[in-house]
Amino acid sequence: MKKTYLSHCIAALTATASLTSVNLYAQEQDAALEEVVVTGIRSSILNSVAVKRDADTIVEVVDAGDLSSLPDASIADSLGRLPGVTTVRDSGQSSQLNIRGMNGDFIQTTLNGREQATTSSETESLRWMAFDQYPAELITQAAVYKSPKASLVEGGVAATVELKTANPLDAAQDHNFNVKARLSYNDAAEDVGADANGNRLSASYMGKFLDETLGVSLGFSHLDQPNSFTKARASADDQLGYGTDDPDPENGIYRLPAALQFQAGSGKDIRDSYMAAVVWEPSDNLSLSVDYFATKFESEDIRHGVTVGSLGGGGATLTPLSVNSAGEIEDFAVAITDPHIQRKGGTWIESRTEDQSSNADSTAIGVNLEWVIREGSTLSLDFADSSGEKTRKDRLATMHAYEPYTTGDARWSELASQGFTYESNGDDIPTLELTGDIDLTSLDQMKLGRYEEYPHLYTDDVQSFKVDFVQEVELGFVNSIETGVRLSERVFDSERGAFLWGSRDGIFNIGDGETESWCDDNLSDPFVECSPIALDGFASVGSVEGAPDHLVVSIDGLADEIFGAGNYEGKQIWARDWTFVESGALVEDTKAFYILANIETQLGDIPVTGNFGVRHVKTDVKAQGLVYVGNDAGDTIVDDVGNSNSNFVEGEFGPEFSDTLPSLNLNFELTDSDYVRLAAAKVLGRPPVGQMKGGAGGWFDTTTVDQDGVPTEVPRYNVWTKGTPYLDPFRATQLDVSYEHYFEDDGAVTVAGFYKKIDTLVQQRNYAPGEIDFIDYGITIPDSAPEDTVEGAFNTFENSEGGYIRGIELAGTKTFTSLPGVFGGLGLTASYSYTESETEVGGGALSGETVSLPGLSENVWSATAFWDIDNFSTHLNVRSRDEYVVNLAIPGSSTPVLAKPYTTVDIQASYAFDMGLEVVLQANNLTDEPNKQDYGSSSLLGEYSSYGRQFYVGVNYAF
Repeated sequence: MKKTYLSHCIAALTATASLTSVNLYAQEQDAALEEVVVTGIRSSILNSVAVKRDADTIVEVVDAGDLSSLPDASIADSLGRLPGVTTVRDSGQSSQLNIRGMNGDFIQTTLNGREQATTSSETESLRWMAFDQYPAELITQAAVYKSPKASLVEGGVAATVELKTANPLDAAQDHNFNVKARLSYNDAAEDVGADANGNRLSASYMGKFLDETLGVSLGFSHLDQPNSFTKARASADDQLGYGTDDPDPENGIYRLPAALQFQAGSGKDIRDSYMAAVVWEPSDNLSLSVDYFATKFESEDIRHGVTVGSLGGGGATLTPLSVNSAGEIEDFAVAITDPHIQRKGGTWIESRTEDQSSNADSTAIGVNLEWVIREGSTLSLDFADSSGEKTRKDRLATMHAYEPYTTGDARWSELASQGFTYESNGDDIPTLELTGDIDLTSLDQMKLGRYEEYPHLYTDDVQSFKVDFVQEVELGFVNSIETGVRLSERVFDSERGAFLWGSRDGIFNIGDGETESWCDDNLSDPFVECSPIALDGFASVGSVEGAPDHLVVSIDGLADEIFGAGNYEGKQIWARDWTFVESGALVEDTKAFYILANIETQLGDIPVTGNFGVRHVKTDVKAQGLVYVGNDAGDTIVDDVGNSNSNFVEGEFGPEFSDTLPSLNLNFELTDSDYVRLAAAKVLGRPPVGQMKGGAGGWFDTTTVDQDGVPTEVPRYNVWTKGTPYLDPFRATQLDVSYEHYFEDDGAVTVAGFYKKIDTLVQQRNYAPGEIDFIDYGITIPDSAPEDTVEGAFNTFENSEGGYIRGIELAGTKTFTSLPGVFGGLGLTASYSYTESETEVGGGALSGETVSLPGLSENVWSATAFWDIDNFSTHLNVRSRDEYVVNLAIPGSSTPVLAKPYTTVDIQASYAFDMGLEVVLQANNLTDEPNKQDYGSSSLLGEYSSYGRQFYVGVNYAF
């Protein structure tokens, strides 16, 4: 429902608008860096243009200057406006970055030069950084290194993102305070029953003492905002996408979704971040600094809605009402004729409440000592410790409709008269209406049939120590030499478990035959009978767009009442062997050495600057955990409910890798206004962690084989693995070239091209039964299996052939100071990038075909205009990207899906008073752009998620 005053807010913002904060302020460091800073201040743009002319490497930079200066909720939003950088929206806000067509798996992230632990893991251990952990108010500078130097920490195939906190000795005054306060409002939150209001608060201090030899900085940032959404998708759990690649409507063979799900989500995101630094410089040749950064991020995520499982399964009649030319059913009716089919074999209707709340905690501590031994000789010692921990509840309560039942009855059955009609709406939210006697809001019909809990715990710990030495020299064109050593250990670990009661597709007991009763799991202790459980006192009625009203339960209270508090925690059980296999660790011990020469010379009349160097990296990779050996040849391991298994052993295994990574950066000043830059390097990145842990699990199903001319159903053993630590790293060779022209009256235009040749990638590979021989992969059917068991499917991860990724980036910045009057405050900056690649990876669970590299959009553009009139400032940013592949989290893994194009619009207006007070009005996602994904049918529903517009009003105060 749209609020009346919303249109007035938009009108007011639009009337004052001009496009958002953006490029280019830079700061000289020991080696001049090209730093492109995104701010709304005219002087920062002009300063950055001047520094760009003398840079020796290409670095895009968001520079706040002081603490609490950036307007964004997280540093991801600030980085997302840089050329060649795009964001992936999660819960409506930017979290992951894509750079030059590559996703977070190819990006290295450091804080103050130190590798950072991640809290991004969702269904498996991940390596990419969750940038929403870093509030923009506490970051003074964020650099994106597109061309590497030998001195940078390895790992950035796409780029290295370097975040920096403030050095208090650089503060303008002896004592500097900055306070920010924002009230926020989400215009869609109330539609799903969430609190629409929130707030952002931050405070920072930087001070200098003892004749400016001692500096102290402190910062705090608090975020409290709605976490709400409306979602519909053509899948549920592990039932994904559209089936039947070869539809034949004339013979009744159609394409339709495997499942349907409508959800409304409500909750709160609460983030508290802390920053502290102490810098002591007792003399010009000695500096000691200690810095600390920590974030606690609590995301409350309660979901409710309606799910249809096993669409097209047994026990139901599906009547097509509208079929398109591709053989896809757009509209249809379903009548469930037999709700009593086991093992998700029949279509079912449920209402469901989920708790997907998570907590993410990260901490980073660093100590640095810099000593100028003598003029021109500098030694630096650095120790760092970074840790991240992510927990997620992953709890589900599923309700089905039952015939009249009273606790203690000997028999129970699901409601006989159930059905629904489905009307598509293109790729937007469809409409599902119930038929028959089913009423999802009836406490008489609706009972609990399934309770599940799959707790997740992921940790990531990084410790490092490095030594750097810089020596100024006069060796021809070389003016200084840098060298250093870095030692690090990084440990990724995870713990999984499961508590299961009932059946996802409903429970029944209609007779004494083998197929006349069904309860998939019962891990309750004390024992709770697997029969329908009344919801009185724990249920209310909820709504979600596109689906009928339904019951929503208080999941905490209901579980406590049924099982007893503390009696439904997740357990490791062999019935779900993934709870063991996914509870392993990966350890990476890395030793790196580099040497780099900075150069300054002439090529004829053309000044040349830059650097060349080499970095050598040796990494010892070890997976720790259970290793599958089969044939009952392993250790006897007893699970949490008393069942034993002898097919696994505790093990540690993995390879060592060595890589030599040369790099070269050259900058040619053709004229005072024209520059050419060339860069070449070899780069390295590690595969996703969840695909390196090793271990394996299996499952049984049945198949029909020919035995002496008679079709016979026999058991079949299938195997899945979490990959292997022996996967080769991402290795690539890259070339960069750019041309830059600077205007005499402010601004510049640039044209850049890049080419990366990636040697190998990692892809999920699902081998069909009979496609491989198990023995070739060291797999055997367990002795405990029935004698006539045959080999089945094999799902794993493996290296695949790489390929090139290349692109062109155009950027321009212009201020219009020559215009008369207030129009002289106008400015514009814009960028466009085109990226293409021949690289492909496996299509995963939704497609047997290959798909493009995750994160790659062919066309990406951003346009920002700003307008400063005395103390008034406003800016507007529009960002757009083409379709791209994103890794969709599914139970225990992920699978690539196609995300559809989107365009977002953000705007801010502010007025600064002379006494240090500034009033700010801000709006994000002005067009209420939804996220859409393609699950195998581009014209129909894949996944549709909308989050609403976010409005802020507040003040900044600096003194």
